[in-house]
Amino acid sequence: MNGLVTALVVAVLTTYAVDQIFQSDLSEKAWLAATLAVFGLSIAISVWAIIGIWRSATRHQATAGTIKSALIAKLFASIGALGLVAHLSQTPSPIVENALVVGGIYTFGFPAELSVNGRTLNIDGSITVEVAEQFKVLLGKHPEVNQVSLLSLGGSIDAAVEISSLIKERNISTVAVGECSSACTLIFLSSKVRAFDVDALLGFHSPSSGAAGDVVVNGTSLEMRLAYADAGLSEPFADKVFGTPSNSIWHPIDYVLIREGAVNLFTKARIRQDHEESIKSFNETKPLKIDEFMSIVSAKRDGINLTYTHMFSLREDEIDWAAMSKEIAENADELICGDAVSNLMVKSGAIYTYLYVDKTGNKVGVVKVEKCLNAV
Repeated sequence: MNGLVTALVVAVLTTYAVDQIFQSDLSEKAWLAATLAVFGLSIAISVWAIIGIWRSATRHQATAGTIKSALIAKLFASIGALGLVAHLSQTPSPIVENALVVGGIYTFGFPAELSVNGRTLNIDGSITVEVAEQFKVLLGKHPEVNQVSLLSLGGSIDAAVEISSLIKERNISTVAVGECSSACTLIFLSSKVRAFDVDALLGFHSPSSGAAGDVVVNGTSLEMRLAYADAGLSEPFADKVFGTPSNSIWHPIDYVLIREGAVNLFTKARIRQDHEESIKSFNETKPLKIDEFMSIVSAKRDGINLTYTHMFSLREDEIDWAAMSKEIAENADELICGDAVSNLMVKSGAIYTYLYVDKTGNKVGVVKVEKCLNAV
């Protein structure tokens, strides 16, 4: 009977009480304290009940001399003890993580460092509630901020949502200056202008389990889906995110991110990096023969202008540039503007120049791609 009453008490504490705590407006620390108190009380009651049943069975065996009923009682007490151990081993990770955070131990890295450089507010590190509070304070002190740079492997979803709301409210742009994963992506996607800097990439995965189990996971998933939809991302993209386990990571390639509209700008530094990589790749295979009359012989960068030099195997007076220039320009436009990455490069300010020379090096003509009107 005592065991049944104990089970009912523990059940109420670990379901109704925790659910009420989650629906309350408690601060994070108050929420943590209340949740730990409920779990701690449940554990204490369970341990008390197990010990009480075991002692009662021992006394019953000694006084009544009946072994069978005492052994059955002890068997159930042992099963209860094993169940308690299993329950403790599955204590929701956010409770443990938050407890560690209160103790100054950060399981996903130390809180991000925030700094303001000109009109850019930099976030470098893990997203926590404290970071969100500091972010709000810094925005208040620096109303000139119009861009947030991100370098973070993630952190608290709630903190990321709070920062995102401030970015939307202030119409601030975002730029990834390295890896921006997990909760960081919600911040990145919250702006209208979303840029990639040098070595930038985004990482996605499904949300981890919350302290209230599937209820919290489903709520977080809905929140994330709404954020993705608001950013213009497709349902198949979101499905891919939620199909990625929380202990894994999916890094979509630039083409996918651009096609989805997740990234809509490249910084000048990123353009220069892309041009340098293109030159390096070309130099490994140069010269590149186009046909029997033409080869690409060199590639060089001048700022954000990438120039490829094409050499004819003919003299200038043997080349009818006027007749072929239109087709060459159309082919160049199709090559650059038809590719999602180079298309966005051009829209971000990049210039692609095709210089044509005869076999002696004399200039025959030039074609530039400075504008892409179509979307890929």
